[in-house]
Amino acid sequence: MEGSYQMNGILNGMSNSRHPSSPSEVDEFCKALGGDSPIHSVLVANNGMAAVKFMRSIRTWALETFGTEKAILLVAMATPEDLKINAEHIRIADQFVEVPGGTNNNNYANVQLIVEIAERTHVSAVWPGWGHASENPELPDALKEKGIIFLGPPSAAMAALGDKIGSSLIAQAAGVPTLPWSGSHVKIPPESCNSIPEEMYRSACVSTTEEAVASCQVVGYPAMIKASWGGGGKGIRKVHNDDEVRALFKQVQGEVPGSPIFIMKVASQSRHLEVQLLCDKHGNVAALHSRDCSVQRRHQKIIEEGPITVAPSETVKELEQAARRLAKCVHYVGAATVEYLYSMETGEYYFLELNPRLQVEHPVTEWIAEINLPAAQVVVGMGVPLYNIPEIRRFYGMEHGGGYDAWRKISAVATKFDLDNAQSVKPKGHCVAVRVTSEDPDDGFKPTSGRVEELNFKSKPNVWAYFSVKSGGAIHEFSDSQFGHVFAFGESRSLAIANMVLGLKEIQIRGEIRTNVDYTVDLLNAAEYRENKIHTGWLDSRIAMRVRAERPPWYLSVVGGALYEASSRSSSVVTDYVGYLSKGQIPPKHISLVNLTVTLNIEGSKYTIETVRRGPRSYTLRMNGSEIEAEIHSLRDGGLLMQLDGNSHVIYAETEAAGTRLLINGRTCLLQKEHDPSKLLADTPCKLLRFLVADGSHVDADTPYAEVEVMKMCMPLLLPASGVIHFVMPEGQAMQAADLIARLDLDDPSSVRRAEPFHGTFPKLGPPTAVSGKVHQKFAASVNSAHMILAGYEHNINEVVQDLLNCLDSPELPFLQWQELMSVLATRLPKDLRNELDGKYKEYELNSDFRKNKDFPAKLLRGIIEANLAYCSEKDRVTNERLVEPLMSLVKSYEGGRESHARVVVKSLFEEYLSVEELFSDNIQSDVIERLRLQHAKDLEKVVYIVFSHQGVRTKNKLILRLMEALVYPNPSAYRDQLIRFSGLNNTVYSELALKASQLLEHTKLSELRTSIARSLSELEMFTEEGERVSTPRRKMAINERMEDLVGAPLAVEDALVALFDHSDPTLQRRVVETYIRRLYQPYLVKGSVRMQWHRSGLIALWEFSEEHIKQRNGQDAMSLKQQVEDPEEKRWGVMVVIKSLQYLSSAIDAALKETSHYKAGAGNVSNGNSASSSHGNMLHIALVGINNQMSTLQDSGDEDQAQERINKISKILKDSTVTSHLNGAGVRVVSCIIQRDEGRPPMRHSFQWSVDKIYYEEDPMLRHVEPPLSTFLELVCCHIHFSLRETVKFSFPYQNLTTSL
Repeated sequence: MEGSYQMNGILNGMSNSRHPSSPSEVDEFCKALGGDSPIHSVLVANNGMAAVKFMRSIRTWALETFGTEKAILLVAMATPEDLKINAEHIRIADQFVEVPGGTNNNNYANVQLIVEIAERTHVSAVWPGWGHASENPELPDALKEKGIIFLGPPSAAMAALGDKIGSSLIAQAAGVPTLPWSGSHVKIPPESCNSIPEEMYRSACVSTTEEAVASCQVVGYPAMIKASWGGGGKGIRKVHNDDEVRALFKQVQGEVPGSPIFIMKVASQSRHLEVQLLCDKHGNVAALHSRDCSVQRRHQKIIEEGPITVAPSETVKELEQAARRLAKCVHYVGAATVEYLYSMETGEYYFLELNPRLQVEHPVTEWIAEINLPAAQVVVGMGVPLYNIPEIRRFYGMEHGGGYDAWRKISAVATKFDLDNAQSVKPKGHCVAVRVTSEDPDDGFKPTSGRVEELNFKSKPNVWAYFSVKSGGAIHEFSDSQFGHVFAFGESRSLAIANMVLGLKEIQIRGEIRTNVDYTVDLLNAAEYRENKIHTGWLDSRIAMRVRAERPPWYLSVVGGALYEASSRSSSVVTDYVGYLSKGQIPPKHISLVNLTVTLNIEGSKYTIETVRRGPRSYTLRMNGSEIEAEIHSLRDGGLLMQLDGNSHVIYAETEAAGTRLLINGRTCLLQKEHDPSKLLADTPCKLLRFLVADGSHVDADTPYAEVEVMKMCMPLLLPASGVIHFVMPEGQAMQAADLIARLDLDDPSSVRRAEPFHGTFPKLGPPTAVSGKVHQKFAASVNSAHMILAGYEHNINEVVQDLLNCLDSPELPFLQWQELMSVLATRLPKDLRNELDGKYKEYELNSDFRKNKDFPAKLLRGIIEANLAYCSEKDRVTNERLVEPLMSLVKSYEGGRESHARVVVKSLFEEYLSVEELFSDNIQSDVIERLRLQHAKDLEKVVYIVFSHQGVRTKNKLILRLMEALVYPNPSAYRDQLIRFSGLNNTVYSELALKASQLLEHTKLSELRTSIARSLSELEMFTEEGERVSTPRRKMAINERMEDLVGAPLAVEDALVALFDHSDPTLQRRVVETYIRRLYQPYLVKGSVRMQWHRSGLIALWEFSEEHIKQRNGQDAMSLKQQVEDPEEKRWGVMVVIKSLQYLSSAIDAALKETSHYKAGAGNVSNGNSASSSHGNMLHIALVGINNQMSTLQDSGDEDQAQERINKISKILKDSTVTSHLNGAGVRVVSCIIQRDEGRPPMRHSFQWSVDKIYYEEDPMLRHVEPPLSTFLELVCCHIHFSLRETVKFSFPYQNLTTSL
């Protein structure tokens, strides 16, 4: 063990300023009171409640006795688990020794370790407490060999009373009544109590089945077959008749092999009564009143009280005297408790056992007897006789009694008295004690462990408590479940109970554990308890009835079961995937974590639920057209915390052969497997001992057919139905849960019950948690939802984006975000900075209207922060910069207004998308996963969630596209770098997203091109290098050259030119329109024919052009076309009207047609609608501009539906008989409409052709978004001959919307 523990603190015997009491003072105390072994230091070989109580009692005693609480040095043992949870006993101790963790055999129950630590720390004594090694006879012997005092009984007394048969024989020898048992006839002499003769011991046992039957007949039924070495439920069976004895006797033998077995009468409806003893090594025994501990569950005490009120005082005296005789019989030393069973019907009492240690409930005795029991143990350990202890003298009403503070005076005049004949004073009132345990009463008092966030108890004059943990501590898995003890005092029993109820209601315990506090309040208020009509089986009967009676509401069972199954399956998927990666294997391509279908069988109904994950802990559940939302959180103890309809529910699950048992809020339900009674399965891992019926025989239902061993306990298996049995598993075989034992040919196969499908719906429930209406919290929720989508989970994208847009557009958002940050950081900020920020901000905060209408003062606040940092010292600046970083991030994001903040948010979402998808772009997934596996070898779960995110790429694409349309489109240049990365994604799954990014990049180029053209065609640059204005002829020549450059430019400048059609500079506007016409009609434009005319309706442009493109569309050969081009007589005219409103269209057309009247008569003129179409060749272009015009009903905002509405209006005007007649009469065959849109978006183009059949202008879908002069190059006429062409509305960009099919 050397080196297995560490010393912390100062060893005893060394100078220690914390212990001002000199050793001589303790020596003087011991000598003055008749002791012989002064104790200066004690090793507390325990933890939790025991250690805390002992240390506090010794501190109180030392302060009263020696004037300092540090007179006795206290050494604690501390496991890693105790240190981790900040255990209270470690804090109280003067020094501690770190010992191995785990179960108590490694530490507090390890005799060798305790002795070695006691030697190493040079302590005077060891206090074992209760539990652990406190009842191990090896410990006192081992300490005695080392000369160390054991604060407990000698090993002989401990060993004699530790054996159930031996202790009963000793009790009989001491004249203590016992229940009728197989050794009732055995009488051992008092001198043999410490060494019972072997023959007498055997005569008290039963060794065969027949001996057991005969003994049971003597003691009477019901009886208990008990193994002397048994415990914890093993080696004990209750029997009611001879047949049960024959069936169960061998089971007891098998559970505790080699143990002696005895028979004892069952005492039903009895009370558990106790007597507290204190014995010294001089043979003196004091009985310190009595206690009643009848409120028990599974033989563990919950409520204790004292003194005894259910039995007459004479009987109580008899109990005390019997206990004293028993202690003297075995020469007992130290504190002990003798326990009895008391029959309320007959008034008889029987010895149960003697506990050779101090018990948990000893403070009850301390209160009513006014004796500090741990201090008394130390004083007895010093060898002081009981009659010299001041508190004992006071207890017996002797003179010169009192507190330890008067020990010097008392020791000089105190005289010896006979404790056997002395009468004790009456108990001081009544005391009730309640054990506070980390157990869940609704789950059969199942222990729980975990962090204790808050533990708050307010002591009162009549109520006090002590705990082994405090707020911020924890209870680990190796702790005792009891971590607190509450005591209430009253002048009477009823007053003590009332004080206890009030005290318990004021205890606040919050954390991961469950406690019995509320449940115990119910017990104290129960009529049976208040009327003192309880017994040892009362609480167990209440627990049994409560568990059987209550079930969770059906929808809680369904939702809890569905969430448990979904989370379990998801966890298994992740675990399996990580398993593949850790082995270097290729994992499955698909990870099923989002959409799962769960089928549950609960109490005869089958529920089919679709679960959809909205986040790591958030789910949507759908069933039969209904839908609810829920959230779950994993607990440290393996449970789930479910949030549903604003309420929390704790779920635990345990897998059984029959299915999965859920515990929801302490109430159970079973998620059943399909039950087939023809298959007999093992419920738990066990061993098949033997079959009880013949193979192939007919057996009735509920008949035991086999016997199995489970955890060394023998249990029979019963048939669920009647039929003929056929064995499958051989005898002696070890089995696992759900292993097939036998098959059953059913007498009635219809007994196989099938679960019926459930056709109902979920009740209408609210959200899992309270939903805040504040903008900044809605914003955080929408951003979180967007992150969840990018992580691979499912949300309604339209709702998420719309909520995000609404929040980003709210003027209140930055103010609320600032308030939230300041509420966190205010107390940590430097005082001057905080005051200045608060002062500047108050004017915004106090005036809500002002706040809503004004921008967030980001620059002002940033200036204040930076100025404050500038004046800090170099040392403080680093700290303060880190402190104000959240504030600086916020103000920087808003320096450009709300739009700037929106860009920060969107860019972060884009970056999250690209960080995953760029890994998979143009790469084989298996190669990507292998690289990720090597990169994240220490945390392979990261690989799982990266792949899981990529798996939802199609949904993620929808989110990114929506964000691009809503937030990127107005200013794509701000996202250029990320758009370039999006456009570079190379996989079919990214095609739509990459195309959208490319289009937005084109928008960026279009805006830049528009600016470049406007500057090029303006006169701003028409200056010499010396700054002089260029002369007019040279200027005109330069402008014309630039126009020619644009006409012949290889770039697509048409859309940029259209974007300038509404320029505020009339000269620039004319140049732009002319450049557009010259580029559109080259090389068919007649040179010098373009002229401009201003009209009140707008700008009118006219020109002449060759009709070569018309002939080409009609399929003429190249030679005839060449001849036609060379003929200057074959010309047509074109006209463009640039207007800002459709209301000007009719007047603009009339004005334009008047301007064309000077052209050669008959050129393109057709006299009626039935003339040959070949005579139509003139063109009309309508440019609808003025995006910033206030006529919102007529202006286009870029929305496709609005654009279509405008086209419909144009079509209506062109179908007007007057307009049609004028246009047709002027020889106009095609009317082209150009709709200008906002900056960055290309214009929309629609062509209307003259229909001979319909006698009006009809839109040609094949020419949508294509200018008629350019359609020649598409050879659409040829395509139309061989293919069926149809128009698709997908994108508003040239050449993107034609679909062909054979």
